[in-house]
Amino acid sequence: MEDSQHFNFLLEKLPINDNQEFIHHLKDNCSILSLDKNEPLIAFQSNNRKIYFIVEGSFIRNIITSRGEEKTIMFHTESFCEFFKSYDTVYFHKATDYEIKANEKSVVIAVDFDFLYLKIQNDIHLLQFYIRETEKLLVNIDLFRNFQLSLTSEEYLKWLYDNYPFIFQRFASQNIASFMGITNVWLSNLKAKIIF
Repeated sequence: MEDSQHFNFLLEKLPINDNQEFIHHLKDNCSILSLDKNEPLIAFQSNNRKIYFIVEGSFIRNIITSRGEEKTIMFHTESFCEFFKSYDTVYFHKATDYEIKANEKSVVIAVDFDFLYLKIQNDIHLLQFYIRETEKLLVNIDLFRNFQLSLTSEEYLKWLYDNYPFIFQRFASQNIASFMGITNVWLSNLKAKIIF
C-alpha cells in the first residue's frame, strides 16, 4: 500500500465531510511510519505528543516494572483500539512509564496531537468521533480489568477467547500470559484444559 492509500484509509475513518482545508492541514501534520516486529513506536521514558492510527499490523503496550521486567497491559490492532497516544505525556506532562512496540510488521500514521486537539475544539463532528474512540478504549480497559479481577485465570482465559479471539491469533503466548498476570506454563496448562 502506498502512502496516499494509507492516508486515505485514515480519512475514511474521520468525519471530515470532504473538508479540503482540514485534509491539507492534516497531511502537513502527520507522517506515515513503517515498523518491523519488536521495533518501538513509543519508547519507555519518552515524551511523545503524537496520536497514532494503525493502518496495518499490531502493537503491544508494555509497562516496565521496578525490576526492569516487561508486563503486557494492552493490545492494539488495525481494528481494535487502533487510535492511541502517549497518555503520560499528553495528559500528565511526564515521560512514559511504558513502551509500545510493533508485534509484527506494521504501518501507522502519526499525527501531531496538539494540532488535532486544536481542530477537535472547533469541529463538533471531530469532537464526537474523538470522544467515541476514547470511550471505546476506556470500555475495553475497564472490561479487561473487571473480568481479570473477578474471574479465575481459567474463566478469564475463556472470556478473552470468547470475546477477543483475535488476541490468540495475532499475539504471542508470552504476551497473553503477561497480560493475564500468569506464567507461560500456566497459560499452556489452561489452554490444554479448555481445549482450544
